[in-house]
Amino acid sequence: MKNYDKSGSTGRKLLMGSIFRIANLAGAVASSLFLMPLIVHHLGDRVYGFWSLAWTFIGYYGLLDFGLSSAVSQYLSIAIGRKDEAESQAVFNTALRLQSILGVVALAITVGLAAATPLLCHDPNDAAFFWKVIVVLGINAAISFPVRVYTGILESELRFDVQSGLDFLGLVLRTGLITWAVLSGGGLLALALASLVGAIPIVVLQVALARRESPWARISRTPFDRKRSKAFLSYSIYTFIATSADTLRYQLDPLVISAFIGLVAVTHYRIAGVFARYYVEALLALMRLFQPLLSRHHGAGDDEAVERVFYFATKVTLSVSVFICAVVIAYGKPFIALWMGVKYQDAYPAMVVLSIAVFLDVCQSPSVGLLYSTFNHKYYTYMNLAEGLLNLAFSIALVRPMGILGVATGTLAGALAIRVVVQPIVVCKSSHISYPVYVRFLAGNILRFGVLMGVSLLILASHSVSSYTWLVGLVSVTTSVYAAGCWIFGFSGSERGQVTKAISYRRQNRFTPITPAAAEE
Repeated sequence: MKNYDKSGSTGRKLLMGSIFRIANLAGAVASSLFLMPLIVHHLGDRVYGFWSLAWTFIGYYGLLDFGLSSAVSQYLSIAIGRKDEAESQAVFNTALRLQSILGVVALAITVGLAAATPLLCHDPNDAAFFWKVIVVLGINAAISFPVRVYTGILESELRFDVQSGLDFLGLVLRTGLITWAVLSGGGLLALALASLVGAIPIVVLQVALARRESPWARISRTPFDRKRSKAFLSYSIYTFIATSADTLRYQLDPLVISAFIGLVAVTHYRIAGVFARYYVEALLALMRLFQPLLSRHHGAGDDEAVERVFYFATKVTLSVSVFICAVVIAYGKPFIALWMGVKYQDAYPAMVVLSIAVFLDVCQSPSVGLLYSTFNHKYYTYMNLAEGLLNLAFSIALVRPMGILGVATGTLAGALAIRVVVQPIVVCKSSHISYPVYVRFLAGNILRFGVLMGVSLLILASHSVSSYTWLVGLVSVTTSVYAAGCWIFGFSGSERGQVTKAISYRRQNRFTPITPAAAEE
């Protein structure tokens, strides 16, 4: 592998990025677990349901990206892999103009939503403040569009440590401001303003640090590049459809529950889904470390390196996804009782079902990164859309007889059909990977990590959870036992050596080749 780094080993950059991302995600989980009961207990289940719906509406703004963020990261990674600064600058300027236009569109949509608020809220009193919340959150979302280009720069340069630091700083600011707003007696509008104020300093730092990392990221007055824009859109259209399908899979659930059951049930489902959401984010954070590397190898024409990194990333992802799923199932019910109160324990069955559904999805996330890196992501789009439609259909059919558990079951049904049956076949065929080898690799490692996790849980199975102290202690011991087991029995000597080299880097500046056979040692 060629040396693309400016300041050290690629392996070390990925390792440090992984550590920072995990720490940042842990902070996000802690913030969410702290803020949710604070807001619910101060504002009530119904008002929190409104807050969830407001964020659901704003979440749809992500569809306006049209997949351009992934296209920018892909083309920047390839240009960097080829050491072509002129191309990098051209990609940057084209992307910045497109994303700025989308930011203006987001503002226009915000105005439209605010005007339509009376039609969305039956109670005029609700509409009176709900439109203001939508406006503030919409402005926050609109600002994020051009900033995504600078995020793409840092990720393409493998500076996940810098990006994670910015994310963490933003998290601290938002958490502190929202806490102050709630304790000061503020309502939803105060929460929305706190989110906006907390985001502004991060935007400024994002731009400054990205420009420092990549001096070629300069705004030029060159004519609008229609040809390059068309190339972006031809790549991103499939990402856009896939993202739309993700909306069907995850973000429509609150609307289905609100329509068929009520706002109070939205809050209970939110409790069930909080770990599933961070479960997805944890594995996506891992995959985002590897995807630019896969794109660089693909840009350099090194297919063998692409496959080696893919198998290693898959094994890392499996080890983490098995752990998170098992911990949520094992400790989810007592945690809900401690965190939100016993009356919210009805969310636990839905939490279990959602955790299994998410596991089936994220344990193969490197295969999705492989499809994107090799320009085969249209197949993922088709799969995602099929799963989203199945999810929606099953959720609507099951919500009345089964409540929030029925909506969660709809998510699981779609995952079983697509992720277990279809995805391995599609990935192997489109990427020219041996299907039997890949399936044996998946099944063998799921079994291996599952056994290690089972042993870790059985050691403490006789202990009950009666307080946060006990819960933290049990999870800490389980984590330590599992991590030690994975290091000794889960990963091969070659893989352990790869991590060790990244930590103690001196002269080595590339990944040690990891083949499927070596990974099974």
